[in-house]
Amino acid sequence: MRRLYPFVLSLLLAACGGGSSDADLLPVEAPPQDPPPMGEACALPAQQAAVSAYMAKNYFWYDHLGTADAAAPTISKYFESLLYKPTDRYSFTESTKTYEQRSSLGVRVGYGYTLVWQDTLKSALRVRNVEPRGPAAAAGLSRGQVIVSIDGFTPAQVAAGQPPGVSEPGVARRIVVRDAQGVERTLDMVSAEYPLTLVPASTVFTVHRDGGAPAKVGYLAYQSFAAFGDEQVGAAMQAFADAGIEELVLDLRYNGGGSVGVSRELASMIGGSRTANRLYAYLKFNPNLTVRNQSLLFAPPGSATLPGPSLETLQRMVVITSPGTASASELVINGLKPFLPVVLVGDKTYGKPFGSLVQHLCGTTYNAIHFTTLNSLGIGDYAQGMPADCQVTDDLDHALGDPNEARLAAALHVARTGQCPVTAAQRKAKPSVMRLVGDVDPPGMFAD
Repeated sequence: MRRLYPFVLSLLLAACGGGSSDADLLPVEAPPQDPPPMGEACALPAQQAAVSAYMAKNYFWYDHLGTADAAAPTISKYFESLLYKPTDRYSFTESTKTYEQRSSLGVRVGYGYTLVWQDTLKSALRVRNVEPRGPAAAAGLSRGQVIVSIDGFTPAQVAAGQPPGVSEPGVARRIVVRDAQGVERTLDMVSAEYPLTLVPASTVFTVHRDGGAPAKVGYLAYQSFAAFGDEQVGAAMQAFADAGIEELVLDLRYNGGGSVGVSRELASMIGGSRTANRLYAYLKFNPNLTVRNQSLLFAPPGSATLPGPSLETLQRMVVITSPGTASASELVINGLKPFLPVVLVGDKTYGKPFGSLVQHLCGTTYNAIHFTTLNSLGIGDYAQGMPADCQVTDDLDHALGDPNEARLAAALHVARTGQCPVTAAQRKAKPSVMRLVGDVDPPGMFAD
């Protein structure tokens, strides 16, 4: 049985000058009995006792714990009863198997799609995103298609949770869709384990600024901060560095977060020499655990921890955002703002300046909030989300990376002119984003 001991938090210690390396990733605290060991059985009462003891010391809002529901039928429901509501809309549980598949192996079991209402009137349910190597993509599902039915359920029933999410392979699903020409198609697929694609699109554009001077713009669509995406991110950064890009469009509209360490790597490559060894994020724990507070520094260019080169010619970063932009994605934005001009295009972000130390117990993984984050200016008050500088509706009629896609077109306009465009897309009613299928994770940020 796995006991619910805290992971050793391995993050950069505050340093006075000098470089940083893997040798600086030192443990801060590893108490041998935190919480006290529980019995070897994974009986529900024993799990409840362990979770309660753990939350009482380690939970960020330890002094605002909810009333424990001893009659809760599952440990996940019991955990939910302990959360500080409504402030904590972040902490969650998942199966350890699911967590390990996604975070370590870079795979998921399901179909590989997410859906969204077309507008606030809920006039049509449409495909928002499709995993390129998942069963849905293989069956012909694509971004922008209108959902007619799923396993016979209407769009309204789908929005209400039918059919239920799938976490096991071999479950057949039939989706009827309608394309832009009004043609309906029936797509059959079977749930399976599929690899995740963290960089679905990256390219270099050339724009011509006022006066005709050309400028190189790098575009990177990035879906999650996970180490198994290092090769993809490194290749994109190498292409950007080789092109000498002056502007970066970082598309985080569907990126719900991930590893603090991986976010630091990306931010360090973007910041380059201007941020080397400067403060990226200060991680602040509850008053019981001030010994764990950490100053996490940007890595210098050429560091062995970085998967690619730094962008030394970069002048500005434009980030495409949405309510699905959360946690580690927001950390990158907040961490770079003191050092680099940053413009947000799209919609307000989710609002999660908090993170977790992931814990495992008896097949359940707990993502309880442990710390909040501040940038080098002491700013971290974006729990209500970061507003977009340029409001632009998500354009489901075009693929990610298509320069005609509304949000990317607006970002390229900013790169070219320094100003937000005034477009018809901005005047449309904003869609109500909904995460409907079991393939999708809650927003999360964890220290590793």
